[in-house]
Amino acid sequence: MSKKNKKRFWHNFSEPKEDTVKRDREVEQSLRTIYGSEEGMPDLSHLEKKKSKRWIYFAVGIPMLIVMLCMAAWAGFLFFNSYKSLAAGKGLVLEIDGPSQVSLGEETTYSINYSNPLDEPLASVDMRVNFPSDFIVTEINPQTADKAMVWKLGDLAAEEKGTIMIKGRFIGALGTVSAIQAVATYRPASRTNGLEAMATKQVTYSGTVLEGMIEVPERAIPGDQVTIIYRLTNKAQNPLGKFEARIGLPEGFNLINATGSQDLLEGRVYKQELPILGANTSTEVKVIGTFALGFGGQAKVTAQAGTLGANNVFLPAQTSEANFPVLAGDLSLKLVVNGTDTTERSVGYGDNLQCAIGYENTANEPLKNVTIRLLLETVDLNNISTQQNYALVDWDKLQITASTTRQDQTLVWAPSKLNELKEITQRGNGSFEVNVPLLSQATGTGMAAVRATIFADIEGIGNSKIKRTIQIAPMIFKFKSDASLSAEARYYSEEGAPLGDGPLPPKVGQATRYRVYWAINKQVHALKDINVSGVLPRNVRFVTLATSTAGEIAYDPSSRTVSWRLNRLPEGVQNAEMEFDVELTPTASDDGKFVELIGSSNFQAYDENIKENILQVTKALSTDLQNDESAKGKGVVRK
Repeated sequence: MSKKNKKRFWHNFSEPKEDTVKRDREVEQSLRTIYGSEEGMPDLSHLEKKKSKRWIYFAVGIPMLIVMLCMAAWAGFLFFNSYKSLAAGKGLVLEIDGPSQVSLGEETTYSINYSNPLDEPLASVDMRVNFPSDFIVTEINPQTADKAMVWKLGDLAAEEKGTIMIKGRFIGALGTVSAIQAVATYRPASRTNGLEAMATKQVTYSGTVLEGMIEVPERAIPGDQVTIIYRLTNKAQNPLGKFEARIGLPEGFNLINATGSQDLLEGRVYKQELPILGANTSTEVKVIGTFALGFGGQAKVTAQAGTLGANNVFLPAQTSEANFPVLAGDLSLKLVVNGTDTTERSVGYGDNLQCAIGYENTANEPLKNVTIRLLLETVDLNNISTQQNYALVDWDKLQITASTTRQDQTLVWAPSKLNELKEITQRGNGSFEVNVPLLSQATGTGMAAVRATIFADIEGIGNSKIKRTIQIAPMIFKFKSDASLSAEARYYSEEGAPLGDGPLPPKVGQATRYRVYWAINKQVHALKDINVSGVLPRNVRFVTLATSTAGEIAYDPSSRTVSWRLNRLPEGVQNAEMEFDVELTPTASDDGKFVELIGSSNFQAYDENIKENILQVTKALSTDLQNDESAKGKGVVRK
């Protein structure tokens, strides 16, 4: 390189270019703009590191964030806890405090307690209390202008409580089961929609303040005047009014006179309005009459005092009964059935009436050519005077002796076949028996009964020829419901489809499942309070409900009891069924045996038509499935 060129080369590196100088000046001007002040430029030849303030932000921000999160969590807890309480039915709480067993006519007090258990107020609280129609209110606190017993309570503060007190008297029918109900509507402060609370208390009319007694003669003779007196006493500390007395007169009794200005004879029932009965005061109703000639036997009088309910239905609050003998005069007759002369009782389908008929000459002369008849007719239980056109006696099974003749529904003992009836001496007596079978199943669907009446036809007394017929008060045999329970265990259905599971025959230590059937069948009467139950053995486990046409099934592990409950089976409903599964695990001691699956089944119900309880027991069910064609012979446990 020449000297001239070298000089030019070093010159380019040693002297700054114009654009570089210009850029340096712009940078300097920018720095002055940013950092310059009245005191001049700071020394930028070196920088000092400034301390960070982030720890302050963390120290203050994090606690604030925690506080905010806690507040949000607490608010959410309160909201959801309140919602959960409401959803679980823990909103407004109602309780009815008072006796569940009441005495008719006696003043009774009930308290309707309400409370708000929530931590928030309840708005627009309205309360309605429903009592039975036969409840007469005597005092309310606090008062309400609404005749329907509605209280507008308004707002309830958190944990606020209150009580509504109601006093009154029940005047319904003795033995009635009724209920009191309280219903409230309200709206929690945290919600926009309204809610409802309800409480119910069952009440049984188990007693009465009315005390009754019937006064009757020791005995009566047809044609003689007879007085029957019904005395009624109010044992309460308050007066009672609007009661009516009803006296059921005996068969063959003809009313001549009676007390009371507003009286009425309807069939064989005499009615009379009663005056207001003051506290611990009495009144009486008197009827006078005679028995028809030729009538004899036990006379039954029934007297009741009560009120008229809805649709003029009579609600008896007190009932009294009395019996006395009526001597037929010339001939005394007596009928005893199944060891008793009770004039009204219940019988079941398939029962037998073992009838004993006795007679005695009470005249002063011999009785000649006496014919005795036993009439067995079917009547409507609601109206005993109405005959039915079907028989409840199983005439095909009736066995009679040569001395007895049957004429339609009547059995006849005539002097032509019984010499002792040709002439019955003074104080002469005798008897004969007959067994009357009843039908084994119902033929109708209504309330039916057999009315048994004894008649005697007398053709002569001493040397006088007469035509006289004597009869005694009839006996009424009310038929119970024909309801029955059937119980069965199966492994296969009737079509052969498997219902059970597991080894068959059952094996020791292995589980086999079976299906148990309960069925209630009937033709007549309405049933209520129905309960079927059975106890499972220790090696049998309740599995599950299979199917049901009515009612509910329950299992109590402590007693190992399976229960099927139904509130009611009306007259028109003839059957109900329940199916459930059980599981058997045989033990070594069961080897070579049939094993029990469920103990005896108990069937209990109340017959609404004749007002009596029903109780039946069926035998226990085992692995011996005789009704299961596919499983028959496979019930003995194997190893």
